[in-house]
Amino acid sequence: MNKLCTACIVITFTFLSACSLNHNSSPSQKLIATEGRWQLTRPLVNLYDYELIDVRSGKPVVVDLSLSNGGLLEYDVVFIGENHGHPGNHLAQAVIYQRMLDSGEKVILSMEQFERDVQPIVDDYLSGKIGEWSLRHFARAWENYKSSYRPVVEMAKQRGLPVIAANAPKDIVVCTGREGLSVLDKLPAQRKNQIAASFYMPEEGAYFEKFTGSMGNKPDAQSTDKHSKRTKPYLNTYHAQVVRDDTMAESIDRALAAHPKHKLVHLNGHFHSASGLGTVERLKLRRNNQTAVIQPVMVSDANSPSFSDKDMVTGDYLLLIYALPEQVKTAKNQKVWMKNVFKRSKQDCSFGNNQVRN
Repeated sequence: MNKLCTACIVITFTFLSACSLNHNSSPSQKLIATEGRWQLTRPLVNLYDYELIDVRSGKPVVVDLSLSNGGLLEYDVVFIGENHGHPGNHLAQAVIYQRMLDSGEKVILSMEQFERDVQPIVDDYLSGKIGEWSLRHFARAWENYKSSYRPVVEMAKQRGLPVIAANAPKDIVVCTGREGLSVLDKLPAQRKNQIAASFYMPEEGAYFEKFTGSMGNKPDAQSTDKHSKRTKPYLNTYHAQVVRDDTMAESIDRALAAHPKHKLVHLNGHFHSASGLGTVERLKLRRNNQTAVIQPVMVSDANSPSFSDKDMVTGDYLLLIYALPEQVKTAKNQKVWMKNVFKRSKQDCSFGNNQVRN
């Protein structure tokens, strides 16, 4: 290794250590109650900084992860919600997982970020049969794998613990969103087990209202106009979301059944687990285990980090993190952003059934 690379590693380690020391250096950190809000008595100094808050009792308490796990080991399953790509969010995930492993418990790592069909590839990597490039390439790892998920996967690998590729394959999800649940009937027999065997898809209730509301769609529930929550495009998108939720829930259930003396940490985008909805509620339909949700909250003012009473109902723990930079500000850039972010997939939703066979 050349001197420049060595220096970079030392600088990076020193910087991350400083971040860690910053939020662990004051065990007596407190929260100040104001009207409808709770304020941390220290600032969040950068995008790596975070604070874990235990809100289970209704009276928030700062958790110092250098001293304890804050009660997380009381649970069979811990969902850690994330803002995808947020440095502090991912650093906290690694620290929390490490802290739980330090207790001596066997803790399975379950991930939205790998899809169920690549489980054999993940297993081959964990057993040392293939290298990391092969894992990233053939298991379709997310672009931020090396910076965001490598640390937790390596923790599991080092201890010989399972890593669960929990999510539904993207092509199946995309096609469900495009054509509806009927597209699942086209799945070849060998792909049926890549998604959940059953789905819980009520077209009412908290999760349905939250999901359709997040699409900017808030008409009267009984409306029949083109913007109704129950028109085919909206329902297809909702059903695609639930394909992910139920598949991840079933993957978690199967992992716990196969490893009965283990606990499990599941990483997913925070929408999938906020307020105990989504994947969490679908797991509870499958098994009666003790489950905790860690919900990230990007604070509006890093110098005076705070959260509201409403935030407290979104998780058993809150993870206060620094706000990400605003992505677009002008109407012109908004159009370009929408075009790039929401590109239509060129997915073949026949799953090969329309191919000519000899």
